[in-house]
Amino acid sequence: MATRSKKAKTVSEAELVQLTSEKDYVPQSAGLAEGDQGPDVARLQHYLLDFGYMQAPNLEPFGAETRGLAEPPAAMGVFDDNTAQALESFQQFNGLPVTGKLDEATLELMNKPRCGFPDVAEFVLQGSKWNKTHLTYGYQNFTPDLTQAQTRTAIAQAFGLWSAVTPLTFTEVPMGSNPDIVIRFVAGNHGDGNNFDGPGGVLAHAYYPPPGGGALAGDTHFDEAETWSVNLPASGIDLVTVAGHEFGHALGLAHSQVNGALMYAYYGGPHRKVEADDIAGIQALYGSGKKWYGWENLGGILTSGIGVSSWAANRLDCFVRGTDNRMYHKWWNGSSWLGWENLGGILTSAPAAVSWGPNRIDTFVRGTDNRMYHKWWNGSSWLGWENLGGVLTSGIGVSSWATNRLDTFVRGTDNRMWHKWWNGSSWSGWENLGGILTSAPAAVSWGPNRIDTFVRGTDNAMWHKWWNGSSWSGWENLGGVLTSAPAVCSWAANRLDCFVRGADNAMWHKWWNGSSWSGWENLGGVLTSEPAAVSWGANRIDTFVRGTDNRMYHKWYA
Repeated sequence: MATRSKKAKTVSEAELVQLTSEKDYVPQSAGLAEGDQGPDVARLQHYLLDFGYMQAPNLEPFGAETRGLAEPPAAMGVFDDNTAQALESFQQFNGLPVTGKLDEATLELMNKPRCGFPDVAEFVLQGSKWNKTHLTYGYQNFTPDLTQAQTRTAIAQAFGLWSAVTPLTFTEVPMGSNPDIVIRFVAGNHGDGNNFDGPGGVLAHAYYPPPGGGALAGDTHFDEAETWSVNLPASGIDLVTVAGHEFGHALGLAHSQVNGALMYAYYGGPHRKVEADDIAGIQALYGSGKKWYGWENLGGILTSGIGVSSWAANRLDCFVRGTDNRMYHKWWNGSSWLGWENLGGILTSAPAAVSWGPNRIDTFVRGTDNRMYHKWWNGSSWLGWENLGGVLTSGIGVSSWATNRLDTFVRGTDNRMWHKWWNGSSWSGWENLGGILTSAPAAVSWGPNRIDTFVRGTDNAMWHKWWNGSSWSGWENLGGVLTSAPAVCSWAANRLDCFVRGADNAMWHKWWNGSSWSGWENLGGVLTSEPAAVSWGANRIDTFVRGTDNRMYHKWYA
């Protein structure tokens, strides 16, 4: 780039504040060059000032570096030396021929909808990151374009893009709890000095973490003048894509120069994934954190979800319904997968499985008469099927908190949760635990006389009810938008890991760390069943799902 002399006089600070709030930018025709004058030149200068190519006061709230930027124009509407320098910087940053003139390629890019965050030279701004990994967010308001449930799902999905590749977790809290990231849907002048411009143009903007974003740190604003969509194909601007991009800024990322990265400044339609450049940037700030592996294809042709149990370290036993409606068994012996083994029966639900001791497995299914049936491995042979009665309208959830203890949970004809247990010598009757269920229950135990159950409610959120050793709790709403029954496992005392299929058919993860619930983490995949989950050791989780080809897939956390 050629060295340019500085102009003695430039636009005043007061004029710049006014100019960067007017949002009168994007030239109407190509061909502008140094020496030209007129309204189109002023529009070009507006654009370059607003998006970080000239020194301007609107860059300060974003924490953007202004050193090395071109000075403001000496006069708006006159294509001067400063304007040419800024235009060359724009072309260089965006991989265009560096001409210093407003050519067709440059004008075409400027006319695309984009993020309002300024383009800065560094992809990652050094020192601008959160000093914690558990972040909260809250809504100051919602868009009327979508239901609140649709918005919440899209926002959770967008946060999940980043939680999947970092140690970060995101939890929605009320505004009164002072969330780290405040989400707003606003139009025009909304009080932060960076006005929105109506439909098209700037779609949204977000501010760096402290200290870079100042009082606005982390806050994320969406232009209400846009038509927001969550459908695919999109019927407007895809909220998941734009929110995922903006949350990258709220976490400390600047724009990527890689066309196709989620953090690329310009919107080109739905793009609901992070690319290599995005991952490299965010992990440079926070590390990888997660140790999820898979998906591993384990074959079979499944007509149900999966039941899974573990009776020893590095031992897994999976049970499914086959195309003949019989139960099939596949197991990992510590070094290889074996099976499928035909265990008979005629199933009208996915199997459930649990182990209460070495080389012991108990499985439960719903039969053709809608009763619960039990088949078990005693260490040397399979026994059953034992008819345990009831009239079931779902599959079964099962847990064990002691040797020779079994607790089963089902949905009854009244859609309430019912409980039947084996105390070591006999089966109880059916206990009514209430609720209104729209899925099979899931159950787990993390300690003696402790049981945690999870279901999908009539609002499609996940609900939690637990036995503390002396009484049952009420129902706790854990949110989410579920399209399946939950699955749950525990790898330590007071630790719970829940898995569901979301509205996007991906697998989502929420966990209790002993003191609080995390947000929802997106683990990907395309599921055609509820997940199954089990743990055989500290910080080890194995999950199983049915894929779009009806085969069994395995994803694990090590």
